[in-house]
Amino acid sequence: MKVAIGGMLEPRENRILSQIGLLVLFASLLTSCAHTSGMIRPSDKIGKMRVNRYGHSNAQSIWEFCSDAMTDEPGIQTTECKVPMVSELFLGLGCVGKDKLQRDSCWAARTWELTIDGYPIDLNAFNIADFDEEREGTQYHHRVWRIRLRDLTEGNHSLHYVIQVNQQVDDGTPLQPGTYELLVNFTVEK
Repeated sequence: MKVAIGGMLEPRENRILSQIGLLVLFASLLTSCAHTSGMIRPSDKIGKMRVNRYGHSNAQSIWEFCSDAMTDEPGIQTTECKVPMVSELFLGLGCVGKDKLQRDSCWAARTWELTIDGYPIDLNAFNIADFDEEREGTQYHHRVWRIRLRDLTEGNHSLHYVIQVNQQVDDGTPLQPGTYELLVNFTVEK
């Protein structure tokens, strides 16, 4: 065993302490980067299903198979539906307006929460997507949450959107201020 002379460490001991210091620093960085909110974020899994941002993909929309209709007054709307086994399933819900101002007003007047199979989703981590669509000669402007499921598993699943309408907006919907819930119980079938 070598002894430090005059308070100085030998080069080998210096190197070991430096390596230990780097390991401690690396571990603390990893810990600080981990999300501790308990909410699902992009690329997290629910069972074997991966929850991702919707991007440039050919994901099928759950709304092709399930109704996204809401109640006219604050309350809960429950829908049951069957979804085929697809490679990617788009789950985003949002606002639509006949112009961008109407869409933006609708979005600003609402707050959103989502759970998938009981797991809370960090919607802000998934971000939003704006797109335009023409239907029957009328242009519509959409804003939706960018969320999709990959590696679907067969069986029963649920989406639970909670939408808090904070103020009345002239966006073409009859939604009054209050809490609206859309519970979608869907079965993925082969």
